[in-house]
Amino acid sequence: MDQGEQGGLVLVRRCANRREAEQYALVLAARRIQSFIAPEGGFMALYVALEDAAKAHDELTAYDSENVKPPPESGPRRPPLPRVEVAMVYWAVLLFFFAAARHNAFSIDWLEAGAAQTGSMLHGEWWRAVTALCLHAGGAHILGNLVFGTAFLLLLAQVTGAGMACLSMVVTGAAGNILNALVQPSAHTSIGASTAIFGGLGILAVLRQVHGSHRVLAALRRWTPLAGGVGLLVFLGFSGKNTDVFAHVLGFGSGLAAGWMLARWKRDWPTDRSLQWKCAGAAGAILTAAWAAAIFA
Repeated sequence: MDQGEQGGLVLVRRCANRREAEQYALVLAARRIQSFIAPEGGFMALYVALEDAAKAHDELTAYDSENVKPPPESGPRRPPLPRVEVAMVYWAVLLFFFAAARHNAFSIDWLEAGAAQTGSMLHGEWWRAVTALCLHAGGAHILGNLVFGTAFLLLLAQVTGAGMACLSMVVTGAAGNILNALVQPSAHTSIGASTAIFGGLGILAVLRQVHGSHRVLAALRRWTPLAGGVGLLVFLGFSGKNTDVFAHVLGFGSGLAAGWMLARWKRDWPTDRSLQWKCAGAAGAILTAAWAAAIFA
C-alpha cells in the first residue's frame, strides 16, 4: 500500500520488523479490528481505520503490558568482590592487639589475660578460645597471619559474603582452640589467628567442592579445592619451630564441619545484605564479649 492509499488511516504502531508488525496485526484481528502494514523508512508501520484507532490503541497497550519480556540472563550472578574495608578491619583488629600486648596498654597484661592456656580454659575461662585469636608472639608471626588471613578471608567472602566469612572464621577458630585444649597438657599455651585462618580455609575448601561442577568430565576437579586445602594445611600449618600443629589441624577440621553444615543451607548469602550485617555484628559481639570477660573477670 503506497502513501496515497493511507488517507483515513491512523498509525498505531511503528515496528522494528515485519514479524513484530504481523504479531500486532494478529492481536487486532482477534478483536475484529482490521489493520494494514506498510513500510515506512526503516520501520514497518501498522495502520487502522480512524474509527478503530482508540480501541486498537487500548488493545495493543494491554497486550504489551501483559507480555513484558524479562531481561536476558547474563549467566550465573556472581557476588561482588568484597570491599577493601573488610581487610582493613581485619588488619586493624590484629594490629591493635599486637601493639597493646607489646606495650601493656591500659596497664593490662594482654597475653596473660587472653592466651589460650589449656588449664585455665578447662577450668571455665571460655573466652581464651576467642581472645587468643587476636594475639601474636612477634613481627614475623603477625605478618604471616595478616598476609594469609587477608587472602583467605577475601576468598571466603566471595562464597559466603564478608560478614558471614568473618563470623565463620571467629567461630571455627574458637572451636579449634577449644578442641586443642582438650588434647593438650594443662600447661600448654597458644596464641595467634592461624587457627581461625585454617578454619576459614576448611570452610572454603568444602564449599568450593560442593558448589563445583557436577558434570562427569569435571568430577575430579570438584575435589581440587578440598585437596588444595589439605595441601595448604600441610605446607603452612606444619612449618615453624613453635607451630601449634594440633591447633591448625583442629581449626581446619572445625572449618570442614562448618563448611559441611553451610553447604546444606542453600541460600544466596553474598547478596543478602541483612544477613551479612547480622553476621558481622555477631562476630564483633563475640570478640567484644570475650575481651570484656578476659579483662574484667
